[in-house]
This record gives sequence, structure tokens and C-alpha cells, in this order.
Amino acid sequence: MTDSDPSSIARHLPAMRDEGGIRSGGDVRGSADASRRGELALNRVLDRCGTLGPNVRAVIWVQGCPLRCVGCVAPETLPFAGGEMRSVAEVADWLTRLTDVEGVTLSGGEPFSQAQSLADLLDAVREQRPDFSAMAYTGFRHEALLRGTPGQRALLDRLDLLVDGPYVAARHGDLLWRGSSNQRVVVLTERYHHVTSLTDAGAGIEVSVGNDGQFSWAGVPAVPGFRTFVEEQLTEAGYVVGAQETAVATQGEIRGTDERITEVQHRRGQCGPPTGGSTAPSPAGG
Repeated sequence: MTDSDPSSIARHLPAMRDEGGIRSGGDVRGSADASRRGELALNRVLDRCGTLGPNVRAVIWVQGCPLRCVGCVAPETLPFAGGEMRSVAEVADWLTRLTDVEGVTLSGGEPFSQAQSLADLLDAVREQRPDFSAMAYTGFRHEALLRGTPGQRALLDRLDLLVDGPYVAARHGDLLWRGSSNQRVVVLTERYHHVTSLTDAGAGIEVSVGNDGQFSWAGVPAVPGFRTFVEEQLTEAGYVVGAQETAVATQGEIRGTDERITEVQHRRGQCGPPTGGSTAPSPAGG
């Protein structure tokens, strides 16, 4: 696939015009790095994922986001209150032991609201695994982050790939690792230079159930409506969804899902935005 091919992701890599009136896509002023040195506020983690970046990766969803993109698929990650505090050392040890993944994808929430702690995390992992790769999602533009806080610039310097810009529901598309066409995949190192020639089509959704019965999914849905559809189906099956899911999803030890159940590739008419969600069964549910 050449860069001139209209189905190539390369056409999204040059600087693009910001969406008019979208407050979450531009300047990072007012969104200071809220890192607590040595700690991370996490919503959930996943030990293996093949839909949020190149090859097989771990995923970390941080807790807290200063932005309010309409249609955010993970609203439980937005409040800074909540989640679970974990030490950088503990999370680094978990990542280091995942020998069958080549890197981590940082999502949320807004990773650049805990930028310094995430930069410290990557440094700690790379002391043991120098080739460990890193990718992050952000609602801010790459150009704005270059003018961000020292912690935000430090995290940016440690990334191989960045998906930038706010989610815009009106521009939702079936795109590689992105929810809307204003978002870009920004190549920051040579490691993943080949992504510029990949076909710009979504990577699908992975659905898993952990040993504790917690249902989770990861990926960027192809069309709007995914979360509503999933929650309706789970409710019918006896699962608890909605207000209780945040508390359940943020409890327990740091771990990913142990049991891969199935992978769903583009169930048209049943899908919606960013990068994942979870819920848990009721005591009487399956």
C-alpha cells in the first residue's frame, strides 16, 4: 500500500486543521499534569490486546480526564475522583512480567493528566526491557502537547505512537485505532514507521471475561452505538451495568483478563467510540 493510496493511514499523518469550536483539541493550558509522583490512578488494565495498537500489547486505562468529548464511550474514566491508586513500581513490575507483549497502550481517561507518573513508569519498565514500546491516546493535539508541562513533554518523548485529538461523534468512522476522522496516528519513532502504509480500517473489538466473571471489551468500535447495544444485551443476560460498574471495575488486584473468550470484528450496526469498557455479573447472573 503506497502513501498515495486513499485507503492508507498515511494521509492522516500531516498536521490537520483543528475542528472549529472544539475546546478539547487545542491548547493544554488549564489541564495541568496531575501526577502524584510514584503513584497512578487507574480505572482498569488488560494484559493482552490486539486491537489497540501494533501487535499484542498491554493496555492501561487511567482515571480522570479534563475533557468532555460528547459520545465518550468510557464515561466512568472521566472523574478524577475514583479509580484505584497503584504505585508506579507495582505497575512497572506487572508490565515487566508480561513477556508475551511487546509494549503498552495508554488510554483513559486522559493519560497526559498523569504524564509524569506515566513517563516514570515507562522508564522503570525499560530498565528491565529496553525494547518495550509505548503508545498513548490523548484528546489534545500533538502540537499542543509539545508546549505542555515538563511531565507532558517527558511522556511524549517516551512514546513510539500517539493517537491525538478529541473524539468528534459527527466524524465517527471505521478507522485504524481511531474513533473519528479528525484524530491522527502520529509516528514519533522509527519503530512503527510502517504504520503509514497500513490500510486505514478498524482493528475490531476484543471481548473477554475474566476469572472473576467481569466482562470487558477493548478496541475502537466501527460505528456509533456499541456501548448501548452491549449494555442492553448484558442486562437481558442478568449482568449488572450502569452505575455499579465503575465500582466493580476499579476493585481488585492489578491484572488483565485471564480468559480470552472471543473476538468480534465489526458487528455493523452494533458498535460506538474510544477504547473499551467493562461490567460485572450480578450474583445471580452468569
